[in-house]
Amino acid sequence: IRPHETFVLATTDRIVLDFDKFEELQDGRTLHMLQREDQALATATEELIKFVPHYDTLIKGGQSEYYNSEGQKSLAYALAELIDNSLSATSKNTGMRTIEIQMVFDETLAKPTIIILDNGCGMTSKQLKNWAVFRLSKFSRKNSYVRPEPVCRSLNSDVSYFGVGGKVAVFFFGNSTRMITKSIGSPDVHELILSKEEFERKERDNEDIYTSVIKNRRPGDSSHLKKDERCLRSLIAEEHGKESFTAVVITGLFPEHITFLKKDFKVWTRQLAHVYHYYIHGVNGKDTSSCSSNSDHLPKIDIQITLCEKPPKLPCALNLREVDDDMQTLYINAAVDTFDFTASPKDGGTVEGLIRYHPFLYDKETYPEDPNALLDDDDGDDDGDGYDNESGAWHQTRKKGLVFDCFWNGRLIPYTKVQGFDWCSPNKGAKELAECYNRISGVLFSNDVFEVSITKLSFMHLEDKLNKKDTFFTRTVNSQNQRGNIQKEFTQWLKNCHEKWDKQVKFLGYTETITRTDIPTKKMQHPWATFSSIEWDGKIYKEGQFVKSMKTVPILYGRVVRFLLHGKYDNSVFATGGEVEVALVRRELFGLNTRLYCICRAVFVIKKKIQKLTHRNPELLTVDWPEGKPWPQNAARPAGTPFGKLQHVEILNKKRELLSMMPSVSQGAGKKLIVELKVVEHGPKADQEILCYSAQHSRKSGFWFNKIENLTKRGKYTLSLNTKMHETNATAFGGRELPSYILKFTINAGCAETFVVGEVSATLHVGVPFDIPLLITDGYDHSVPLPPDLKPVLKCRWVTTHGLTCGFIQQQLYITDLKTYALNVTLPGLKSDTQTIKICLLPGNPHSIHVTPEDDTITVENGNPVKFNVEIQDEAGNITARPKQVICLATDCSVTGAGQLVTKLINLKIINGEPQNLQVKFEIPVSRNRTTLSVSSDNLVLTNNEKIDWLAGGLLDNLFYKLYDEAGREVPPTAKIASKIKVHWTGDVNIDDLVEGKLPAVHVPTQVQPALFFEVSYQDQNLSLGFSVCKLKDAEFEIRSNNIAANNLLPMSRRIRVMGLDKSAIESSRSVLVTGVQFQSGPLGPRELCFTYRSFVQRVIIKVTAGVPAQLKLISGPEKVRKLTLVGTLCSQLCLYFYHSLMSHRSLIGVLLLCCSTRGHYRLEFKGSFNQKPISGPTVNLTVIPDPNKPVSLLVEYSTSAVNVNIVYVFFHCRDKEIPELVGKYTIQFSLQMGNGKVLFSNQIPINVVANQPVKLGPNSQLPTPVVSNSKVMANRTLVENMTLRIMDSYGNAAGQDLEGKVVVSIKNFSGDGNKSLPLFEGGTSSLMIRLVKGAALINRLVMMENSPGEHGSAYILLFKPEALMVPTPLVPFELPFHFSNDVDRFLKEKVAEADQILKTPRRVFSIQDPFIGQQDVLGMVGHLASVQGDDAAWVISWHIRGDMDCVITKTSAAAQRIYDYTGGRQQVMALDSVFVHPGNRSMPHIRNDRLLFDPPGNPVHAMDLLQYPHNPENCIIAFKNILGDTILIDDLDSAINYRKAVVQNKLPCPTILTRQGDRVSAKGKFGGAQNKALPMNTLHVFGAPIPQHYYTLKQQIDLLTHHRSAVEMRDRAAKDREEHLKNIMSPKNLKRHEEMEEKEKQLEEIQRQLGMFVDLVLLLFR
Repeated sequence: IRPHETFVLATTDRIVLDFDKFEELQDGRTLHMLQREDQALATATEELIKFVPHYDTLIKGGQSEYYNSEGQKSLAYALAELIDNSLSATSKNTGMRTIEIQMVFDETLAKPTIIILDNGCGMTSKQLKNWAVFRLSKFSRKNSYVRPEPVCRSLNSDVSYFGVGGKVAVFFFGNSTRMITKSIGSPDVHELILSKEEFERKERDNEDIYTSVIKNRRPGDSSHLKKDERCLRSLIAEEHGKESFTAVVITGLFPEHITFLKKDFKVWTRQLAHVYHYYIHGVNGKDTSSCSSNSDHLPKIDIQITLCEKPPKLPCALNLREVDDDMQTLYINAAVDTFDFTASPKDGGTVEGLIRYHPFLYDKETYPEDPNALLDDDDGDDDGDGYDNESGAWHQTRKKGLVFDCFWNGRLIPYTKVQGFDWCSPNKGAKELAECYNRISGVLFSNDVFEVSITKLSFMHLEDKLNKKDTFFTRTVNSQNQRGNIQKEFTQWLKNCHEKWDKQVKFLGYTETITRTDIPTKKMQHPWATFSSIEWDGKIYKEGQFVKSMKTVPILYGRVVRFLLHGKYDNSVFATGGEVEVALVRRELFGLNTRLYCICRAVFVIKKKIQKLTHRNPELLTVDWPEGKPWPQNAARPAGTPFGKLQHVEILNKKRELLSMMPSVSQGAGKKLIVELKVVEHGPKADQEILCYSAQHSRKSGFWFNKIENLTKRGKYTLSLNTKMHETNATAFGGRELPSYILKFTINAGCAETFVVGEVSATLHVGVPFDIPLLITDGYDHSVPLPPDLKPVLKCRWVTTHGLTCGFIQQQLYITDLKTYALNVTLPGLKSDTQTIKICLLPGNPHSIHVTPEDDTITVENGNPVKFNVEIQDEAGNITARPKQVICLATDCSVTGAGQLVTKLINLKIINGEPQNLQVKFEIPVSRNRTTLSVSSDNLVLTNNEKIDWLAGGLLDNLFYKLYDEAGREVPPTAKIASKIKVHWTGDVNIDDLVEGKLPAVHVPTQVQPALFFEVSYQDQNLSLGFSVCKLKDAEFEIRSNNIAANNLLPMSRRIRVMGLDKSAIESSRSVLVTGVQFQSGPLGPRELCFTYRSFVQRVIIKVTAGVPAQLKLISGPEKVRKLTLVGTLCSQLCLYFYHSLMSHRSLIGVLLLCCSTRGHYRLEFKGSFNQKPISGPTVNLTVIPDPNKPVSLLVEYSTSAVNVNIVYVFFHCRDKEIPELVGKYTIQFSLQMGNGKVLFSNQIPINVVANQPVKLGPNSQLPTPVVSNSKVMANRTLVENMTLRIMDSYGNAAGQDLEGKVVVSIKNFSGDGNKSLPLFEGGTSSLMIRLVKGAALINRLVMMENSPGEHGSAYILLFKPEALMVPTPLVPFELPFHFSNDVDRFLKEKVAEADQILKTPRRVFSIQDPFIGQQDVLGMVGHLASVQGDDAAWVISWHIRGDMDCVITKTSAAAQRIYDYTGGRQQVMALDSVFVHPGNRSMPHIRNDRLLFDPPGNPVHAMDLLQYPHNPENCIIAFKNILGDTILIDDLDSAINYRKAVVQNKLPCPTILTRQGDRVSAKGKFGGAQNKALPMNTLHVFGAPIPQHYYTLKQQIDLLTHHRSAVEMRDRAAKDREEHLKNIMSPKNLKRHEEMEEKEKQLEEIQRQLGMFVDLVLLLFR
């Protein structure tokens, strides 16, 4: 362009610019300089442009993203984008990962705000800048992205991905967001604000829109906030102490979003819980039936949501872990089995799959209903089409089939649903399982190889890739891939689920629950519920119907007895199957009484008669005897008789057809039969089986048995032929006995065949008879009678037979030689007829004296003696020796049997030289046998000097005498004896009568005179017997009274005197009136009176009754019982008799004596009266003594002057009773437990327990462990403060009030390691001394030196040692451990970590989820309200109240009614305002008035005392009092039984007793049985275990350390403020101001002085 040439400036759009338009141009715009406006371009031009997106791309991007799919409410999924960022930020946290979502809708605090806060790694300033860049994904950022390692379910937290979702989400909620973050290690907090308002402003001001400012500040600094941002001040104030965090603050919220978030709080929280289900609950999801809520494998992720609204509405807080109605939770807990698989597409990536089965239960499907779908159905119109009384979710599932929820890197992609695969399609499966395909749900877990949309709402190509033919599917079992056909395995799994879990048979008419012992598996034996009918496929099957089994061998027929279903039921119930018990009709056909088999496979109802089958059953057993000679019943046969041979034993049916096996009732052969022969001997003690043979059937001979030849033992026998089953050896089939044959017979002894010689004395004497016992036996050693024609024969050369008796032989033997002989005994006719015995003969009894020489005349010279040789011989002439064999009182032959007898000198006078003949007599003096004499008459035996009353003028005849030798044997009378019998009452004696033993009759005199004496004597031995006879008076009769009931052979006769006889009546009327007849003794009843007058006799029968009472006698006899010993204050009963005038009768009288007297001697007199006539009685001497078994009072005496109590007992000794350990005044009272339940108490004895000998130094109470640190604050270095140490005894009682001394305080190592450095006290000293006054030392404050040495984290001991004390033994010093720390923060972290570890340690928890906890006036479920320490106690208590464990306890009835209505009555509830329990705590039954009634066994304790209540203890105590009552827990069953027995004996009710072994003794006393035995612990919902006490100790220490740290910070802050304040005071500016102030003060003083002078002048002038 030449100078001064005109031109135009135009845009590329040929808009000519003027001054105004030029001002509107933006920088960087391309312009054309043209000569004219329409000039053509000489060449092509280029225009540089910047295509920065409009800010609407950012702030309105969410509207299209979150409203694009199916019209769903996706506000929760927008919020999930922000949670994704927090999950990624917290992925490397070692501790708990916390994400808080705070929604502040209280306008009184601030404008509506949403805050998402996490404790993740935070962001640096650069990372915050990158976050602000739209679509700057993690792959595009300069820092290298590292893909996480593969994990199960792809739960790697790598879900913050594209750089879009977070920014789109915040502007979907509102118009502004504030990012507040602090990274690890950074001291600063970074803030970035993005807002629609700021974008619009920059657009108006032509500023760069995508620019902003990051504010860097210190934590907690809120000075830059506006006044209306009050809620952010509290958020910023919490930044202190946080290592890292990120907070997203969203404001400018849209009203419709606020309404939805408040109104549908449960809806969007449920959706979030579904999205992050597996991040919250772990790889297995939330299984409410599991007890592992505190297990280590659970994720450490907490997503907490709080909603604050304007009062009076209360804030609402929810942890997503508590949501239990999200779809994944519903799927997991409604499923009974899972099928795991893995899909591997060809182009990479891995998908883990899971299919769950939801069975048909009872009368409905269990496929979960989508709560969100139900809400949508409630909002829309319900026309009822397609539902057919089914749930909407089930109807929806039936239309869609299998649908997989899809998860990407562990989080849900909500808008993608995969409709299943070919191998799990109903078209590929069995037709009978068609309905089962509608009962399955699935879930897929993919990694990030599969792409999703930028807002993570849907997958891009997941379903297409998985449905490709080259995708490989494998089943996974225990995390291992299994080779095989997945379609086949899935179909089999589905079939198993259907058979096992679907419950489609309705059991009706519950009867009872039983235990089946026929099942080998013990855990399956109980419980089995029994029912009377079932409903199956629209048909009713009832008990009593005919049935036929299907698919069984053999086919069975019968009637239904009952239906059985395993499980505990008490009403009608649905199930997939069960068992039916059938009573087999004509059970003899099938071998069983009843039969159990599966319902779904074996039952078919029929109406068919089967009686014709029974005619084929075995009915009769026949026996064909040899030669046609059967043994009759009860036959007797000799021993050894052969039995059999039984060649034809036959089994017949009713048609008389031969059988060898059971008839077949279906296909195949019947069961074989056998016949068993058994012989049983019936012994005196027990039966013994002798023979037992079994015979199988033979085609030729049938059943047969060989001959039996061993029946040789005598006795009774039974032979039985029994039909048995070959397989089972059973004698019954189908409850009916098979046919049998029974024969009873007896085996006796046989014929005499041999004999046995019994024991014979080996030494026999000549002339003395002896016996030879012979035992005659048959061939089997059985004794038999001696045949009548059999005569024994003895063979010996010198023996002759004199006589024979039955069974033995009597012989007299005469021998001339003494030696041993063999004696042969022969019984002719026996098989073995001769036996030989050895005998030895000895000389016999003395018989004669043999004198030698034997010359007839022996010549001897006068004056010489004569010698004779004398031998004493027996009958056979053998010399024999016997004691006292003395001949002529001179020669003793007792030893040798012979001797020499020398006479005296013979001096005779010889007359005329004629020899004198003398006769010598040799004899042995023999002692005579002593003889006794006895006299008797008819029914009367007279004794010496006996007095006999006899009728005057009567005749005592029929008297006989008898003589007895010294052995008491009767001596038969002979003529010689009779000649020596003399009687004194007559001289006319008949010798013949005396020879016969008869004495002459005695004539009783007729006149009244004294008794006459009569005597009988035997003159040979001076024996005599005398008796006296008294005659009766004239007109006296002899009346004999015979007891009719007595034995006639022994009549009882007594003389009864007739009193008051009227003689005139006898003379005039020739009759006698008998009066005054008295019976002095004898029994009551009929008596016979016999009247005899001369030869006339008349008998009369009378009835004797009791007479008039005559005297009193003691039951034990008045002559012997004179003294009784009674016990004071007790009742004693004496039994006496009223003796009547008839001595044979007495009446029993019971006398009850109540002795209430002191002990001593007393006399008890018994007196009676009858018709005002006194009756004498006995006198009893009584001695009243104390009864040690029945005391009435308890007296204890002791010495009051003794220091220690010395208790003196008379009968009882108390040992091992210790004095109380604490000093003070006590009262001792003794009690005596009596057997009848009565308790005696003594007077109360006051005692004063004083301290024992001093042994140690200690504080008044236990002190906490101090924690000190190096700090300038004295409180942080204080070890103890205001502590008093006292000298104590071994029980902690103050015992040194009179002691003075000192206490030396020092520090030592806790572990005894001397190498550690020890802290020092204030002033740098290592020890301190404190004065000990009156046994006590007061320590005001003990402080550690500032900057004291010592190791961080170490434990030390403060040692307080007493010294300079006048005590016999050194006192034990007091030791107080303490912790020393140089770094409080580090020490605090260690304590927090230790407390967290305790919380993470697995412990017992109550496994039922409580959906109502936290609601108004709701305490919670019973199982959650308390915890129990011991496993055994928790187990048995939980089992005892297992029916109440899931009961929800509420404070009010309104809350209980609300829960009842909400659950449709399915949830049991209990309101405390409708419960009454007794206030206070009841004592144990064995304690009354604070005293033990007995020593309780087994450590009993109230079950309630073992419960610990974490919250609301007052209300929980009321609830458990109502549930548990006074239930007692004890160690074992024996202790429980004994404890209950002792309580009842004290007349007290005993509550239910539980044992730690799982037994229960009910309050009614019942124990034993399945109902009183606890179920296994793993089958119960058990109380949780409490948190260990150490945790609370750590929490207390943590609080102390936290307060300590806060105090240190406040101190440092105050010191810093003071320092700054002092620094400001000393600054030049302040000093200058101070100088100026002083100058002004001086000027002021000058002015005041001048004013004062002026005033004075004015006053002066005025004056």
